Amino acid sequence: MPSSLLRPRWIVGHLLVGAAIVSFILLGMWQLRRHDEKVVLRDAVQTAVDTPAVPLGEVPQGAFATVWATGEYVTEPEARVLRSRDGVSGYEVLTPFVLSDGSALLIDRGWAGLDVDHRVGGAAPTGVIKIGGVLWPGEEGASIPEQMPEYVRRIDPAIFAAFSPLEFRPEYLMLTEPGQQIDGTLKIPEVGEVSLGPHLGYAGQWFLFAGVVLVGYPLLLKRRTGFASNRE
Repeated sequence: MPSSLLRPRWIVGHLLVGAAIVSFILLGMWQLRRHDEKVVLRDAVQTAVDTPAVPLGEVPQGAFATVWATGEYVTEPEARVLRSRDGVSGYEVLTPFVLSDGSALLIDRGWAGLDVDHRVGGAAPTGVIKIGGVLWPGEEGASIPEQMPEYVRRIDPAIFAAFSPLEFRPEYLMLTEPGQQIDGTLKIPEVGEVSLGPHLGYAGQWFLFAGVVLVGYPLLLKRRTGFASNRE
């Protein structure tokens, strides 16, 4: 390497370029890991949907699974979470379900448009019943509201547990059978496909940035040293 490129200002430039290349590669690898995580999640959800239902007690906490359970709805605390469907604004109704062992499972009973009052025709069935659906990990968050709201920002059993003497499982259940509703006021929840997102594209961009710097910087140095030699 020409001695002119070993001057302090060039050394600083070499270090910055090296750090940029390493950063671009690490960011690309992180995006690849995020893609792999989404693939695992998508496959887990698809397996849960395609697998016959099993008793809730046989499923470990945090797993995706199609399950059935026996118990009874309680309407306190019940809440709604705003969700759109097919471009229409609405909400999902979340109701606790007390199991035979005394613990509780939060149930997503279905969706209705904002112009529909689910309490008129979509009240929860009464008495001991058997329900089934897809078990889904709760949407964890950092904060719990000071009082139980009519609308919650996420489907998080911890919010309901904070305002109830019941002990909630960390997952919630998305009902999948229309017959588990009293009438047609609520549409059963949709178990949508898990999007893999743009992570592969982002990974390619970061690797491309690293490649551009790897190729471009030596060319810049070559041009710089050639220019310096001509001046001499």
